[in-house]
Amino acid sequence: MAGYSLKEVQTPDGMDADHINKRRRMYWNYIERHPNHVHLAPKVEQEARDALTWFYLDNIRAGSRSTVPFSKQECEDLLRAISLINFDPGDNSPGRTTFFSWLLKVIWTYRVSSRHGQDTTRQWEENKARSVPTGPLPSAPFPAYIRVPLNFITNVFFFSIPNSYLEHIKVASEYHGRLATLQNVWGQYTSRIVKEYQDFLLIATVLLSATVALLSVPDIQSTAKAAGIVSVFASMGSMITGVFCLWRHQVNVKQSQSFTYLHNAHHGTFGLHGHVVFLSLPPVLLVWSIIAFAIGFIAYTAQGLVGVHNTGEWAAAWVALSISSFVLIAVVCALYIFAGMWK
Repeated sequence: MAGYSLKEVQTPDGMDADHINKRRRMYWNYIERHPNHVHLAPKVEQEARDALTWFYLDNIRAGSRSTVPFSKQECEDLLRAISLINFDPGDNSPGRTTFFSWLLKVIWTYRVSSRHGQDTTRQWEENKARSVPTGPLPSAPFPAYIRVPLNFITNVFFFSIPNSYLEHIKVASEYHGRLATLQNVWGQYTSRIVKEYQDFLLIATVLLSATVALLSVPDIQSTAKAAGIVSVFASMGSMITGVFCLWRHQVNVKQSQSFTYLHNAHHGTFGLHGHVVFLSLPPVLLVWSIIAFAIGFIAYTAQGLVGVHNTGEWAAAWVALSISSFVLIAVVCALYIFAGMWK
């Protein structure tokens, strides 16, 4: 027997709050499947409005940590849809019945899971904190013989650049109880990665052209030539890995693909730290390309100091090297200051 009023389904022994919540959910599930069998009660619209208003308030208070079934925008859309329907007790169209029964089924399903009417506010918040995992998804541990070399490579040869990507991917993998929030964070993560790779590709392309021009200079010595060749290969490596990563992050934007990506990142062969090391290859190779280009350019400038003592060419070379040294010191100081600015 199904009925909207509690008196219609009340048992002689009575029912606790949990049974009431479950029976209301079952009732609205039945009405959704059979919209022509039962007429909606007059206070159905107000019940739906009250629940959506509470969901809207919880979204404002809890933000991304809210676990209610509808987001703030969805609550606004549903409240607007209810106003457009213009509830009329005499109108028992199947479409309106299906809409309200579906909405109230979702509401009571959430209330069953949240123990509606059974706990105080403090108890409900404590239960919510225990049941909803927060923070990043756990990563698969890897042995010390992998962890130690990775840390050394990250801090020395990769200039600690993977650490910033590690923070980004940890934020993207945080789950606060709502899949829609995880999808939004994933979208922000992919957009940031795509924008950064686009910038790296542009810089690497310009640097590659400048390095090729340096190598085409006649009478360039072996040191400058070797540094230029290293710069070319580093730029090409940055461009190749950047293009591939850019393409892969642009096309895999679905929610199911984000779950696969995050799982593989945390549980891959090298773990999360190994993943961010490879993820940071485009900027790291670009930095090494810039360093090699600077070494090659300085070596080419230093050629003017050999065998031309106290000449105009010798003086010009010393001026160029002095200015380059000043710029190098300024760059190192800036890097040192900003590297520890947020620590």
